[in-house]
Amino acid sequence: METNWLWDTRLRKDEAKRILQDGANPRFPLYAEKLLARVADPGIVLRLINEQTFCRKWPTLKKRLQKDRWLATRVLFWQTIYERLLVRLKERGIHIRRPPQGPSTPERQQLADQIRRLRERMGFSQKDVARRLGVIQQYVSKLESGRENVSLDTLKRVADAFGRRLVIKLAPSHFHA
Repeated sequence: METNWLWDTRLRKDEAKRILQDGANPRFPLYAEKLLARVADPGIVLRLINEQTFCRKWPTLKKRLQKDRWLATRVLFWQTIYERLLVRLKERGIHIRRPPQGPSTPERQQLADQIRRLRERMGFSQKDVARRLGVIQQYVSKLESGRENVSLDTLKRVADAFGRRLVIKLAPSHFHA
């Protein structure tokens, strides 16, 4: 059964489909965000948004979805779909240019190193961790390299994957106001 993801709009399904098939449509981000927030079936989504448009627009859509903390697991789900689509498109000779990642901050790098060291100490491969998180190995690689700006929810999932508790400590800064 298909979810009525347009329940709170006056838009008909054929109108929504027309908007979602045109990534340049100014209403595309709004309706793509609604669709991704409400539908967890890639088959349904990719019938409405073609794979290349999804991959080109995902970084922007991801930022929009991340504003709602209730969608954290949904963002991880669609991030995994995005990563898999990039691989599939690349295999077909279609390259989607990824937005440049910001430089890794010292704090992000320190966290990335902690995750990598813990994984290695526990004898897990990146693929093992990816399986436990429900993501692809490349995402774990991004976590461990500091290229991924990790949310608190993601850190909790990583801790759970290692059978650990998540503890966050705020250390005193060497700067004083």
